[in-house]
Amino acid sequence: MTYSIIGLLAIAIHLILNYEVFRPQNKKDGSEVKRSFRNFMLAVFAYYVTDALWGVFNDLQAVKLLYADTVVYYVAMASSVLLWTRYVILYLEEKSVFGTFLIHAGRAIFWFQIAGLIVNLFWPVYFTFDEAGAYHAGGIRYVALILQILMFLLTSAQTLYIAGKTTGTKKRRFQTVGFFGIIMIVTITAQYFYPLLPLYALGYLLGCCLIHKFVVEDERKEYLQKLEELLQIQQQQEVEIGSAKQLAYKDPLTGVKNKRACEDYEAELDAKIKEGQIREFAVVSLDVNGLKMTNDTYGHKAGDELLISACRIICRHFSHSPVFRFGGDEFEVILQGQDYENRHAIAAAFNREAEQNLAEGKAVVSLGMADFIPGQDADVDTVFERADAEMYVRKNVLMRMGAGGR
Repeated sequence: MTYSIIGLLAIAIHLILNYEVFRPQNKKDGSEVKRSFRNFMLAVFAYYVTDALWGVFNDLQAVKLLYADTVVYYVAMASSVLLWTRYVILYLEEKSVFGTFLIHAGRAIFWFQIAGLIVNLFWPVYFTFDEAGAYHAGGIRYVALILQILMFLLTSAQTLYIAGKTTGTKKRRFQTVGFFGIIMIVTITAQYFYPLLPLYALGYLLGCCLIHKFVVEDERKEYLQKLEELLQIQQQQEVEIGSAKQLAYKDPLTGVKNKRACEDYEAELDAKIKEGQIREFAVVSLDVNGLKMTNDTYGHKAGDELLISACRIICRHFSHSPVFRFGGDEFEVILQGQDYENRHAIAAAFNREAEQNLAEGKAVVSLGMADFIPGQDADVDTVFERADAEMYVRKNVLMRMGAGGR
């Protein structure tokens, strides 16, 4: 059972470190490199399991189970080397002739080992167990380990060579992949001479921890940094778009929202009316009296001052509602919430100030208001038409009192 300690420890660490790697994935998710890495990690996990079971079966002297487990052990070993080779070539994006050679060489060595295990069923060329259950290595086993050392040597040499021509964090990751191969070369060499020690598993354990720390975590950190940068760019763009939208929606003279903003606001309300999501609002139509006369008599600068003064009056009374200027002397306010509840009191106060301003020679604004009637009004424009008609009635009243017309 002592033999199995390394294998069991490796299984636990492997599952903890590679939890995200082993999570079920959609075939469309992730790159080919990630899928290749996942396959390699699964092969290493299978190797750990067979290695841990080997110690258990050996203590139980279960020779048949030992034999079957040893076959799977060598298959997992051969698979892991092949999958590591494939991962390295994909990770390096190595499309050279040498990269292709390594892939084909890895496959050839894999099938050589599989063939050796098949032959071993009839002739003990790979391994055997004597009657006492003692393990004896065969000649093919030593050849297979030498070939595996050669594959790790070639992939490490190629990786470190490319790392030498690379800069930044990518260089460090490539170096780590190369050092993984060196660790495996050392532990496989030791395994060659000491077949009854779990040195191969120890090599994978150290190497996979190295890969997790300096490759997987490094890439994840880099990905999160890039994601954060993209989010910052997106937030900046949203701020810029918001600023541009505010400028596009703002009346340059008065500072309130313009006709375009009003049209968009009304479109949103129309959608809510259609879906039955809103039942209470009112529309106020406003017109500044005497703007044309002021422009013609005192100039457009005086006309602008009249509009600004009139807009201040409107915003002061309807302080909780959006105020829109259509252009010229026309304004619109859409009342909801607090201003809607107090609409009659606000309108009365507004009209009183208009009459007072008329007497004092200040800005005079005509007001008309209409409530939305659910089931009757299909859109905001219908309500506005009634409010606009009321505004002209009020305008005529103020004109008879001495206010200017247009």
